[in-house]
Amino acid sequence: MEQIFVAVVLITLLSGIVLGYYGFTFPNGVEALLMTLLLIIGIDIGMAEGRIERLKKAWKEAFVLSIGTISGSLLAGLVLGIVLDLPLLLSVSVAAGMGWYSLTGPFLAKTMGAFAGALGFSSNFMRELLTIIVYPKIGDKASGISIGGATTMDSTLPIISKFSPELSLTAFVHGFIVSIAVPFLLSVLSLL
Repeated sequence: MEQIFVAVVLITLLSGIVLGYYGFTFPNGVEALLMTLLLIIGIDIGMAEGRIERLKKAWKEAFVLSIGTISGSLLAGLVLGIVLDLPLLLSVSVAAGMGWYSLTGPFLAKTMGAFAGALGFSSNFMRELLTIIVYPKIGDKASGISIGGATTMDSTLPIISKFSPELSLTAFVHGFIVSIAVPFLLSVLSLL
């Protein structure tokens, strides 16, 4: 079942890439579709028993996960910069995007140049894809939320909700916290 779901997601994504390559444009309703999906997930969370207790627990779990995600991402950026012989500021800045490729790519292109922008975009896009592919297969679903970084509040939330619905709220709050941190971290790093 998990393999079928991952295959459907990848086929859908690849179809979109092919359509985009050949000039197909989506109407301006894409954001509305994403918001509708988030609304449906929110309704599902809201209908659950013990909402207030779940919300408190989710905030605590998400806060701890967010600290791990942020520190782990920055440390990974530092280590990969050394291993790949990249400028450390570049590698840490790319890692600071934590999956938010639509912000990281353009931001780094503007502040550090085209190569940095391309690296920031592609690395963070790959993080989102990795989450879609790997999350259904990992054993510790709660810790696995960290793989998604900022994407856990939007694009990878449906994957997390499907394979661990009890962690949907934690994933959303985690993505929210990480999404707040990303612009701050990128701005601070751009000043160095």
